Amino acid sequence: MADVPQIRLPGQAAAAPGPLDMTNMYLAHHGFRRDLGRLVTAVCEVSPRDRDRIDRLRKQLAWVLFVLHHHHRAEDLTVWPLLRARAAEAAEVMDAMEAEHAEAAKWIAECESAFAAFAREPSEPGRAELATALRALADTVGAHLAHEETMAIPLMQAHISAAEDARGHRDIQRQYGPRQMFTLLGWLIDGLPDDAADRLRSQAPPPMRLLAAVAGFCYRRRTSGLWS
Repeated sequence: MADVPQIRLPGQAAAAPGPLDMTNMYLAHHGFRRDLGRLVTAVCEVSPRDRDRIDRLRKQLAWVLFVLHHHHRAEDLTVWPLLRARAAEAAEVMDAMEAEHAEAAKWIAECESAFAAFAREPSEPGRAELATALRALADTVGAHLAHEETMAIPLMQAHISAAEDARGHRDIQRQYGPRQMFTLLGWLIDGLPDDAADRLRSQAPPPMRLLAAVAGFCYRRRTSGLWS
C-alpha cells in the first residue's frame, strides 16, 4: 500500500511515512502543545481580580485534559496492546509510552488541585504553584508527544492496518457527545498555520468544509479574550 502524505505542524517532531493517515493524531498533538503553552502564559499574566478569566482558564484546562484523557485511553486500551502482540521490538517503546502516560497523569492531578486552589482564592503563591504544575505538565506531555511521533507512530505505520486505525478513530468519537464533537472540531483546527488549514480545506468535502468553518468560528468566540 502506498504511503499517505503526512501533515507537518509546529512543534511536531516527526511525520513517519506509511499507509495510515495520521492527520487526526497530529492535529490533537498540535492542540495539546498549543493550549498547554497558552495556559502557562495566561496563568502567569492573569490578574487575581479577574475571577471571570480565571474561571474560563480553568474550564479550558478541563477541556484540554478531557481530550487528553480520551487520547491516552484509546492508546492504552487499543493501540499499545496491538503493537505489543505484533512486534517484539515494540515492547520497550510501549513500556515507555505507558510510563509517560502515568507521569502525565501525576501532573494532571497536580494541575487540577493547584487550579482549584487558585480559583478559590487567587494569590501570588497559588499562582506560582499552579504555573509550576502547568509547566511540568506541558514539558511532560511535550516530551511524550515527541517520543510518540519518533518511535511509536512508525510502529503503528508498520503493524496496524488502515481498517484498524479507522475503527480506533470511531471508538474515540463515540466517547464524545454531538456538542463535544463540534467543540473538538473547532479545537483541532484552531491556530493552524495557513498552509495546513488550506490543505485540510482542499481535502474536505463541501459539507465538512462548512461544518469546520462554523465550528472554528464558534470556537474562536468561545475562547475570545482568553489568551490576551
